[in-house]
Amino acid sequence: MIYGDNVVVKFFNKATDLMVLNLLFLLCCLPVVTAGASISAMYAVNLRSIRYGDGYIVKNFFKAFKQSFVQATIAWILFCLCAFVLFLDYRFWMQMGDAGIAKYMQVMSLVFAFILGVVFLWLFPVIAKMKDSFWRQVKNAAAFGFGFFLPYTAVCLGLVLVAGFAVYRSFAMMLIFLLIGFAVLNYMQSFFFYKVFAGFIKEEPVGEDDPLYSERAVKEK
Repeated sequence: MIYGDNVVVKFFNKATDLMVLNLLFLLCCLPVVTAGASISAMYAVNLRSIRYGDGYIVKNFFKAFKQSFVQATIAWILFCLCAFVLFLDYRFWMQMGDAGIAKYMQVMSLVFAFILGVVFLWLFPVIAKMKDSFWRQVKNAAAFGFGFFLPYTAVCLGLVLVAGFAVYRSFAMMLIFLLIGFAVLNYMQSFFFYKVFAGFIKEEPVGEDDPLYSERAVKEK
């Protein structure tokens, strides 16, 4: 068996790449307002990895971070504002007691929160993968999210919920997430996102100046 093809070696190489990606993600989230661009850049690296194989993590991350910064930052700010408003709205109607209208408005708040979650679950990978105006990106994210709800959106939402529950219940899982967990979750979701994107996006060939070019050229020969 060739050393480079060893499954164990590949596993540890991938684990190392994900740890590096996880660290980059956390560092670029520190100003908080840049979290959206960091999420989008992490999706860009993982979607690229699924399509072309692993490349230069740091270089690809910061390239994607720069390219998606404006749209992803706007998306992150909008998401935080909408989530905060929905939270206040739900709390307000909770305090109104068991009146019929209060229960109805609580349900409506949860419905809008679910819609918000689905749209923004897809919006950051859409920004990472597509180039378009911001509101077209939002429309595309909504179309993908609900048009492919089963199984893709449902599975990706399920992964988020399972990961969130695990972190909430276990301090050890929290430490694992700080070490590698965010990148692993993102990588798992990227498989499902890519399956959908592959049917709509024409992949551009890797150019000679791309870090992956020589590796792909060898494989294609």
